[in-house]
Amino acid sequence: MTRIGVADRLRRRDPEYRALRRGVRLALVASAGVFGGKYGLDNPLLGLYTLFGALATGFVSQVPGSPGQRARTLLGTLPAAWILITVGTFLAFNTWVAAAGMLVVGFVIPFVGVGGPRILSLATGLQLFYIAASFPPYQPASLPSRLGGVTLGVGLLIVAELLLWPDPAPRSYRQLLGGAAVAVSRYLDLLAALAAGRPVDRAELSRRKAEVGQAMAEVCLARIPPTERPASAGRRDRALRHGDRLLRQMLGHAYRIDGDLGDLRGDLRDEKLAGLLRQAAVVLHDAGRMLRDGAGRVETTLLTGLEARIRELYDGPPEVPTTDSAPAQLRREAVGLRAADHVHAFGIAARIVAGLRAPVRPSGGPGLDEFWYAHRPARALYWHQFRFHLTTRSVFLQGAVRVAVALASARVIAGFLPLNHGFWVLLAILTLMRTSAVDTRKTLRPVLLGTILGAAVGTLLLFGAGETRTVLLVALPLSMALTFTIAPLLPQAWGQALLTVLFVLVFAQTGPANVEIVGERLLDVVVGATVGVLAGVLLWPKGGSGELHRSIAHYLAVSAAAAEEATGALAGRRSRSEAVGAAPQAWILAEASFLQYQLERDDPRLPEIDWQAALTAGQHLHIGAMSRLRRAAHARLTDVEGAAEPLDDLAGRLRRRYDDLARQLSTGRLDRPVPPPPAPEDFDRRVRGVLDAGEPRSAALNLLDVEVWLTGAGADLERIQPPRAEATAGR
Repeated sequence: MTRIGVADRLRRRDPEYRALRRGVRLALVASAGVFGGKYGLDNPLLGLYTLFGALATGFVSQVPGSPGQRARTLLGTLPAAWILITVGTFLAFNTWVAAAGMLVVGFVIPFVGVGGPRILSLATGLQLFYIAASFPPYQPASLPSRLGGVTLGVGLLIVAELLLWPDPAPRSYRQLLGGAAVAVSRYLDLLAALAAGRPVDRAELSRRKAEVGQAMAEVCLARIPPTERPASAGRRDRALRHGDRLLRQMLGHAYRIDGDLGDLRGDLRDEKLAGLLRQAAVVLHDAGRMLRDGAGRVETTLLTGLEARIRELYDGPPEVPTTDSAPAQLRREAVGLRAADHVHAFGIAARIVAGLRAPVRPSGGPGLDEFWYAHRPARALYWHQFRFHLTTRSVFLQGAVRVAVALASARVIAGFLPLNHGFWVLLAILTLMRTSAVDTRKTLRPVLLGTILGAAVGTLLLFGAGETRTVLLVALPLSMALTFTIAPLLPQAWGQALLTVLFVLVFAQTGPANVEIVGERLLDVVVGATVGVLAGVLLWPKGGSGELHRSIAHYLAVSAAAAEEATGALAGRRSRSEAVGAAPQAWILAEASFLQYQLERDDPRLPEIDWQAALTAGQHLHIGAMSRLRRAAHARLTDVEGAAEPLDDLAGRLRRRYDDLARQLSTGRLDRPVPPPPAPEDFDRRVRGVLDAGEPRSAALNLLDVEVWLTGAGADLERIQPPRAEATAGR
């Protein structure tokens, strides 16, 4: 058996020693604060708040980004910390008033996390600033020491982040997305050669396709740590999310082209498609390098050239063979044009991410501007994101209410019970509570066991110290080093034990060193755990999993209705576009519940659904509807020989299938499989008839574009459902 050394174990649990680096920095700052405040400045309260400021922003909060980005985030946190400490200090005179403030602070801070992961990562730390200051004794005169201590703690932490063993800058989502775009561009290059009839090494094509799959897996939001996701309301994060969707949609079209070209004989060529793919690959490559390396830029001339090529192929004369293969060739070109249009949009999104001016694209109507966010002020973008979550169906609002009620209730209980360190009750809630009652109960046992173990060790230390404080003086920095460096890598029970020992030693330094501190810590954690569990059971106990099937079901139903509305509008029927307007909010809520569900334990009561595929299917439907409506008259379907009628009928059947699946999901049960609707019969003949009638090339391309879109959305039904349902559907 191979023996693994301590260093190897540490490296496996902590790649690049990030937790160790942060722990060392925090331990030095905390030790300097506590000992400097008490022995250097003869101000124990200032030392305690120095420790508290560093603990709240450096340990409880996990600020993402490079050292410079974290330093800027911490600096921006100080004004909020000053306000919260000041308000908490002046509200501490009365338990009910302090609890009311806790209710407001407990709701606002987590809900503000809707605006982005940096805010969300600091939510617990910011709440702790108010919590610590809102407990007795009521001493407004101590406010300067409190504010000075927090400022000193955060300031020292900023200096340490920048100068003391700084972390290597992690690969950002922007770089990951850029790398994926470059990989896709290399794949498109070979597809262009294949379309041109040139010999292509199939092994190399398969290798590049595998590289694309690996690169796209790395930018999957569900696999990105919550603090690293581009989830803010700002235009750059919006452009990153937009670019991710565009790249995935374009890649789906590229895979279809790959499959179609693989069925062709070597002597058949499609130079138009080949030229379009080559030009798209150049734009995608430059956009990817700009995002990944910051090298160069996507020039507007490149984007204009690609757009001109798209319009040329779209509006030009048919020039297709008079044989039965004409619809198949046009179908490939329709898919290629859609892929190129996505690449053009990706180039614009990349320019927005890089801070460059975004070219204005025609919107096709109110609410259909693809890049509406590019020219909006930041306050409007944040309000747009917040208003979508002002509903009880939002997991952000549910979580904020749950935490606020738990903290306010605990503040009342701690105020009326004789608890000398009542803020430990609220700290226990923040440590224990999860988004679902199941996860909260799962956390309860290690938290209580760790507290008991830490209390036992703390008791031994206090008894061993006796009347002298030398033992405690030596033990405190050692405890800080262990807690801040090792605790994040250990199971929760051991981390909680180390944290309990640390708190016992800290308050033994700032107050009387007696074993009563240990009992108070244990009692406070038990009270906090009880309140946290009750709040988790009473308020949306299922968490993200409880909301997931409802929000996904609603999104699928609304998106399918949007597709039917869009198809009808393109076919000449008037539509109020109610579903098209409702789809964006349904999408945001569904995505939020899905991402939160990824952080929870799987709920065995949920149906065996591929939730990622369901979310993708909804995007395929609703974004596809919006993109086609955006083109307005250019996307209008011809009425020659009723050619558009089968598409109108297909959209209706597709909506009914998605409605059926949505109803089953909303009840939490899958009673029957939902197969995709059959494709329109003899559709190629109808396209051939449009060409024979002398209609422009765009008329046939529009028909085939909508057919490919709707049949692809039908195929998504099979990807969503579990294998059992798929097998049943195939019989």
